[in-house]
Amino acid sequence: MTRVSVHEIAAQIRDYRKKQGLTLQDISAMSGLSVSTLSKIENGKTRLTLDTALVLAGILKVPVTGFLAEDVVRPTARRSITRAGEGVVHDVNGLRFEVLCADFKEKRNFFWRVTVSARSLDEGGGWRSHPGEEFLSVISGTLELHTEHYETVRLGAGDSILFDATMRHAYVAGGEGDAVLLMSNTIPLDTSEEGGEAV
Repeated sequence: MTRVSVHEIAAQIRDYRKKQGLTLQDISAMSGLSVSTLSKIENGKTRLTLDTALVLAGILKVPVTGFLAEDVVRPTARRSITRAGEGVVHDVNGLRFEVLCADFKEKRNFFWRVTVSARSLDEGGGWRSHPGEEFLSVISGTLELHTEHYETVRLGAGDSILFDATMRHAYVAGGEGDAVLLMSNTIPLDTSEEGGEAV
């Protein structure tokens, strides 16, 4: 299984920021995080919490899953509820991600309600990959799922798929309207423990 180190995640964040022409001061103003904390994140000296990863992903307009590949501890007897329309929303290249049940600070599973409006790979931000497994269940509309090693598959309402998310993949709306999905990402346990305190 692909292992992603804290330093690789840090490099991804730095590259996304630079591609958008943003400085650490810009990110600090938008996120409320100090410049020194952001510098530690980009140099792999601080591990991300889910909350910080979600904030940075929203600002940089990229999927948060690539930033969440570290070991976690799994407490018990917890629950999380997201009321309809109350999840944090991130719009990324023809994809609208609503974060569901994100209260838990340490967890391996991440849940989203995703609306796919992109009509081409380019409009949808092209190929993506990240550690772990990805599960999709189509709620409404038609989804075209493009994957690196398989023919494009069309999924309709009620269809679902589970695949290795390290394989490059992309989403395109296949019908006249948007495709609405329930998505779950599972982050692997056997990832690097490098890095310092969590932020």
